[in-house]
Amino acid sequence: MQSVIKHTIYVFLVIFALTALASLGALIYLWYSRGTGSGVVDLPYLKWLLGAVIAEVVAVVVLIAKKGLKYLPEVEVNKTEVETLEFMKRFIDSGSSVAIVSNRVAWLRKSDPIKDAITQMARNGTSLEIITPNEVSPDIREPLSEAGVLFYTTGEEIPPEARFTLVDGHRSGAEKLAIARGGHPDHEITIFDNSSGPQIIAMAKDIIWKSKALSNAA
Repeated sequence: MQSVIKHTIYVFLVIFALTALASLGALIYLWYSRGTGSGVVDLPYLKWLLGAVIAEVVAVVVLIAKKGLKYLPEVEVNKTEVETLEFMKRFIDSGSSVAIVSNRVAWLRKSDPIKDAITQMARNGTSLEIITPNEVSPDIREPLSEAGVLFYTTGEEIPPEARFTLVDGHRSGAEKLAIARGGHPDHEITIFDNSSGPQIIAMAKDIIWKSKALSNAA
């Protein structure tokens, strides 16, 4: 598909270049034929040729812009913690499998709607995994474990910098990854998919796999 898009852009550029050269040649002809009084009469379709050049410029710009936007990640800025918790609930709800890499999952204590959503999803068969460096407190862990949520504790003395949520990690090409940074009111969440960040998603999946292996070895 990428090859087809690339060749389409090249064809547009070639057509644009040929049309622009024909228009330039016509304008040069008009410039040098001013004294004879002909020119415009000899080139009755010049306005259509110039219009085609402008249309092609617009078409090429739109085509390249659309192709470029496809590879830009989605960014959401939350001004309050409530907005962030609402985003987490929506994001988790969107996947058939969810892996959360966090430090203390304190947001689970702060949001009953997220806890309820995770519990219901786990009971309905959704694969849910929560990976933390230290063991999650029993009052949060036990009800979720009973519902089917899997907890992995890596036991690392220095918690990793990575904090992210991956949905649909078991479906190659359908993954979505949310990474947060900063604090409120400038809490920025960047969402990558298989077009905007396949390499980042691959690294996130590696971190999840290695964290689970470390937890099982502990």
